Amino acid sequence: MISEIRQVSTRRDRNAFEEAALPLMDYLFFKALKLTRNHNDAEDLVQDTYALGLRKFNMYEAGTNLKAWLARLQFNLYISQYRRRTKRPDGASIAGMEDTVRDRSHVKDDTELMEMLPSDLAHNDEFMHRLPREVREGLSVMDERYRDVLLMNVVGERSYKDIAESLSVPVGTVMSRLSRAKAFLRSYFDVHEPSAA
Repeated sequence: MISEIRQVSTRRDRNAFEEAALPLMDYLFFKALKLTRNHNDAEDLVQDTYALGLRKFNMYEAGTNLKAWLARLQFNLYISQYRRRTKRPDGASIAGMEDTVRDRSHVKDDTELMEMLPSDLAHNDEFMHRLPREVREGLSVMDERYRDVLLMNVVGERSYKDIAESLSVPVGTVMSRLSRAKAFLRSYFDVHEPSAA
């Protein structure tokens, strides 16, 4: 009974959060772009902001300025990520992984691979073996829900909305899964210390 109440409450919070916060995405993206000065990093920061905002939405005080609350979360996240990056030695970055996975030039001679859905590429040995070992291993142990969303976004360059429609899930779920996929790879790379390529 209590778990059912929590599920209903969580679903209601998620819907309320999406309804209120998604219209602020452009605003948060431009703020993130000013901070990061990099399109991919700005997208990641916005995703992380929305994921954190959703997790902490129960702490948001209704009637106050949601835009300012999310902007503060975003700024604090940026500072935390900056501190982590400056303490961590160079390793495989998510942006580098994205560039590697997104680059399908190595499959240009293979029409079949070029026409595959990004989510199907994870199950294609030929494509996976062309990736750097660290990326391949990280993707192979990642939860399929997260991996498919990551590949649909990174390789397929599909929008959150398009992915949400394809999977019949809310946009917030897509953002959350993408954020979790990237967080998984970050922690995987930290533990497995990939070699510089």
